Amino acid sequence: MLVGLFPPTAGSIVLDGEETQSETPQMKHVFGFVPDSQEVIPHLTGWEYLQFIQRIYGLSAEQWSLANEYLALLHMEAKAQDLLETYSHGQRKKVQLIAALQHQPELLLLDEPFSGLDPEMIALVKRLLRKLRERGVGILISTHDLLMVGELCDHVIFLNQGGVVATGEPEQLLTCYGAANLEEAFLKALGLEEQEEALERVLADF
Repeated sequence: MLVGLFPPTAGSIVLDGEETQSETPQMKHVFGFVPDSQEVIPHLTGWEYLQFIQRIYGLSAEQWSLANEYLALLHMEAKAQDLLETYSHGQRKKVQLIAALQHQPELLLLDEPFSGLDPEMIALVKRLLRKLRERGVGILISTHDLLMVGELCDHVIFLNQGGVVATGEPEQLLTCYGAANLEEAFLKALGLEEQEEALERVLADF
């Protein structure tokens, strides 16, 4: 709903204290979005795709020059002239990330941003996100990787079946549920501690 993929069924979107609509040009320029899907335009090269994004946003020459910097940073220079249909999952994720950052958005919406990336790139993207946060960029991450959430996030919301189960700072949630990590805290918040007993029963004769 925030990026305009689905119309809101209720509630409102408030940006800088003012209610707004996701379809407005203002909203499109404020957000950078990396979806969980690998959706790109397969018959374009990586470079052509980034040019396409650049023209949509009407980026300045200075902003457009950052594309080369991002390609080098993410080790994508050698693939930039290849068709996107030849890209691996991780390579598509990198291009999606560059496309989301090109217009230097105030807010980033990231859905499973590390899926398909190798350990080196995961570490690099984590450092990139921390530096963006230090520069005042707001970052919303949707993920199943709760251990990564504990490393990166200032505030956490546990969701289950579309509803909020618990919310707070990572340390608050760990203390509240007496958990060693957020994955354990999430299971306790859902009341799923009995799963451990079920696991022991299933594996009793293994």
